[in-house]
Amino acid sequence: MRGIRILNISWAIVFATLFHSYSAQTTSPSYQCSEFFVPVNVSAQTVQLNVTNPQNQFELTNLLTQMAYTNATIDQDVTIGPATVNDTFNIWSQLCIPNDFAADGVVEFTAHGSTFNHTYWNFRNGTGYNYAEAALRSGHAIFMYDGLGEGASDKPDGIQKVQIGTEIAVAVALVKQLPSLLSFGKIVGVGHAHGSVVLIAALAQEGNLFDATVLTSISSTTAGLSAGLAGMDIEIATEAAPEIWQNLESSYAVTGGFTNDQIGYYLYPFFDTDVFVEMQSGRGLVTLGVLLTLPANSVAQEYTNPVLVVTGDHDFFMCGGVCDVAVGDFPSMPATVQSLFPSASNFTVMIPENTGHVMFMHLSGPDIIQSIQDWMDGTV
Repeated sequence: MRGIRILNISWAIVFATLFHSYSAQTTSPSYQCSEFFVPVNVSAQTVQLNVTNPQNQFELTNLLTQMAYTNATIDQDVTIGPATVNDTFNIWSQLCIPNDFAADGVVEFTAHGSTFNHTYWNFRNGTGYNYAEAALRSGHAIFMYDGLGEGASDKPDGIQKVQIGTEIAVAVALVKQLPSLLSFGKIVGVGHAHGSVVLIAALAQEGNLFDATVLTSISSTTAGLSAGLAGMDIEIATEAAPEIWQNLESSYAVTGGFTNDQIGYYLYPFFDTDVFVEMQSGRGLVTLGVLLTLPANSVAQEYTNPVLVVTGDHDFFMCGGVCDVAVGDFPSMPATVQSLFPSASNFTVMIPENTGHVMFMHLSGPDIIQSIQDWMDGTV
């Protein structure tokens, strides 16, 4: 297989025209960050689902149970046919720029996973777990956003509108608007888990949307998906976390709690429990529309730039907890992602040891974050 390198690592680390309702700015001695809403016009290819908002938790649990069945077919059973969403959504965004950022510098475009928001990249400053800080120290600008239906972004119909197709369209639209936000030389896409799935699909549609791509917590095998979904114990958001979420449709859901998050996302004892509690207290959202439209992996035939895949050796969702095992001709489960990038100029896999799905929040997180930055500096 051409160009693949496997690294097994053991670790014991111009805006005003786009503002919708507010903007906020923070500064440090070395960088500035602006927060704003971007109105994104999309024409997204979606599907019409024969599903209505769950009337109660019993109904939602039944749907999730059917999704977790072996060889589940519920997504096909409830799909009526193709549909199109033509709409404008307001997407909460944050752009951080080093004070000495050059016009030909690198900007990182990040896409978070399900049940998270932009804070996955921007955890508390000074902890070593803050990916945005590391990017800025490397001299890169970084763009973060709350996905549609997440965080402070719009929360439209959680079945017919917030689907994988709409998420892809939003991501592509945001990337294409970045040149109106700042001047830069190259752009690197960085995804986490479901965000990696979104970026893969975007590259399958757009080709060289990025000059390089980093896909974290990902495998094309998804060996643990069914067990992971069951372990999440998904609950109606307004009932499970009314202190955070109010006036949402019952198609918006959250994980059951800390125990459920640990099952799918973390590997004990290789994380700081205080960091775990702080990170998971946000109770991020996921919609039924997204869960019912998870795609088969798309092949990015026209993408010819470098790819880095970083997946923890005990990623429960992507590998069923055991990632560093051969699959067919591939030396590991994360390495199977290479089959989705047949034209990539080079393909590198890192498998950090003692690390689960939410990689950055493990004890290995700071070193993982720095290794990603080192890869960019040597590749882009």
